[in-house]
Amino acid sequence: MDGNQQLLTALSTEHFTLQGARSQTMNESSARASLYVFSVSSVLIALGFIGQVSEIGDLFNTFALTVLPTLYVLGVATFVRLVECAAEDFRYGMAINRIRGYYEEIAGDRADLFLLSGKDDASGVRENMGMPRGGRVPVFAFSSAIAVINGVVGGAAVALALGALAGASLGVAAIAGGAAAIASAVSWIRYSDAVFNERAADVRPLSPSARCR
Repeated sequence: MDGNQQLLTALSTEHFTLQGARSQTMNESSARASLYVFSVSSVLIALGFIGQVSEIGDLFNTFALTVLPTLYVLGVATFVRLVECAAEDFRYGMAINRIRGYYEEIAGDRADLFLLSGKDDASGVRENMGMPRGGRVPVFAFSSAIAVINGVVGGAAVALALGALAGASLGVAAIAGGAAAIASAVSWIRYSDAVFNERAADVRPLSPSARCR
């Protein structure tokens, strides 16, 4: 009995620690996303001022082709970290579900008092998060918004570079920039889905759902 009580105390402490870790990942994600969006807004304002001073000349092109690629790199770093935070949070959810499964085992007939699932696999965590149990839709993830914005930033840099350095027409530059933006967003979203699924698959569930993906 003493051993069971010690285990329950340890699991309760671990549960509390995991909840704190999940909160930290969400706070970090929000802070990084806010910093990136603020940087995008600042760059757009700066481009507006430069455009008024020099119109569309060498000064504007030099400034834009300096800050836009830099902003894109910042966006990539932000996006990758958001994906890592999401994967960490998902694994924390699996760990919490595993502990909740033990709570349900102890509760016995009163296990129905636990509203959330105690299944420690991907389907169980998705169910608790209000997501479809059958699979994750990466395009609706928090990090995907950053990928789309950053794709536009990268596409704008490509279009401007073609127009300023290669003398491309507006139509050609716009088409190339749009294609680059779409390719960037799609590629990074696919990357996030692959990383997310890989991290989730690393955990071997002890109490899987009836229909585990």
